[in-house]
Amino acid sequence: MTAAIGPQEWLHFINQEYLSTFLLDGGSAIKFAVPLDDSLRQDLFDGLAGISLRSGYLVVNINASETKVNMIDEIFFRTAQQMPWQILIHKIIAKLAAELGYSWIDGEEGPIYQRLADHNHVDPQLLLLDLKKSIGEHVFKQWNLARDFRVAMTHLCLAELSGGQDGSATTSVLTRWLTGQNKAVSAVKPYQIFRKINRHTARHFFESMIHWIRFAGYPGTVVLLDAQRVMLPKNPHDQSLFYSKAAVVDTYEVLRQFIDSADQLEGCLITVVPDIRFLEDDSRGISAYEALKFRIVDEIRDKSLVNPMASLARISDTAQGGSRNGN
Repeated sequence: MTAAIGPQEWLHFINQEYLSTFLLDGGSAIKFAVPLDDSLRQDLFDGLAGISLRSGYLVVNINASETKVNMIDEIFFRTAQQMPWQILIHKIIAKLAAELGYSWIDGEEGPIYQRLADHNHVDPQLLLLDLKKSIGEHVFKQWNLARDFRVAMTHLCLAELSGGQDGSATTSVLTRWLTGQNKAVSAVKPYQIFRKINRHTARHFFESMIHWIRFAGYPGTVVLLDAQRVMLPKNPHDQSLFYSKAAVVDTYEVLRQFIDSADQLEGCLITVVPDIRFLEDDSRGISAYEALKFRIVDEIRDKSLVNPMASLARISDTAQGGSRNGN
């Protein structure tokens, strides 16, 4: 039997080799962690979330029982729903203000530009003009963002900067659209956005959002994807989602695309946690889709030594094998 690695040892490796170094430098990775004992699942999620939050990362939780992970647009919407959009916008406005020589001040009363002008003892209209120009240069013209995403971010920045009822209305419309609460493109046409977020466009939106998080000053994003529900062989007819065999294959294709486009992400770790059926079930496990299997399963595996750099890790609290790096 192929060697497994202990949960704490694996978490230590992820922290040391990815969160503390590789992701900080802008790298991205997709990892599969398969707990051989189901009792380890929650420890894995709690451990990953804990070390990620302590390192300053934004953490996103996606559960296949309530999110259709076979659809990239649903993954984007679920991720967007967990984004602190207002905080991200404020961080970016503060960053742009600092680059212009203005000092930042927190507060909730009045428009941001008015507060900053009073704090910096400058004319409010002059500061507003400076920041609008900077938003145009650094947000609207940030070419590594998808066109509709950067247009939306430009309007969100301007809305937060100016405040008022118009600003609140703009923020509400755009965040509802980004989070899938209102998918109708007609709602955002007044902002010069003309395409829906769907399976054809959502991956570009996801990639743009990951870049946006880094631009705001966070080290990156950690996505924890609980894929146990995908392995379920029979529909229990409960309140949660059930995945047909076709949906299972679609899920694996979505994950395969994440692997192949990892270089389009920045500072992002996606960790997929299925269950042991992922390794053993020929109809629903990794063997059901060779395009993914060939990307994550090592062709040569040692019976006693674990490769902690592997895309696929078998997690066991009774692991006896040592890791190749000696940890």
